[in-house]
Amino acid sequence: MIKLLIEVLAAAIGTAAFSVLFQVRPKHYVFCALAGGIAWFAYRVITALSGSVFLATFLSALILTLCCRWFATLRHAPTLVFLLCGIFPLVPGSAIYYAAFYIFLNKGAEAAYYAAMTVKLGAAIALGILIAYSLPDCLFGWRHKNAKI
Repeated sequence: MIKLLIEVLAAAIGTAAFSVLFQVRPKHYVFCALAGGIAWFAYRVITALSGSVFLATFLSALILTLCCRWFATLRHAPTLVFLLCGIFPLVPGSAIYYAAFYIFLNKGAEAAYYAAMTVKLGAAIALGILIAYSLPDCLFGWRHKNAKI
């Protein structure tokens, strides 16, 4: 349990640092950090429950995007401010690294395995974001100017 808490805290700090790099306004740093922590927490819990990295990546990207849409409503900011920073812990960096590593070692089978894993994880992230973005704005508190109340 403490290991998970340390991992979530590290993801939040890394996401906050990434938001500084992306020149996000300082008033959004806490919510950017929260987005990264939520994404990593969801990923670790779903991985532990299901055993599937791909399902965990998809569901955590979905949960992250839903949270970022809600944060955007609370903070009156674009969703991408929180999503671009919050997705940082879910990016399959090790798979990308190993794909490139094995390409340079001229080991085609290993390179193809990690390249395919990278593409699958990227597709899982994209699908999670796509599904969460397809939900109507009114679920997150947005009100359109011509909406009848």
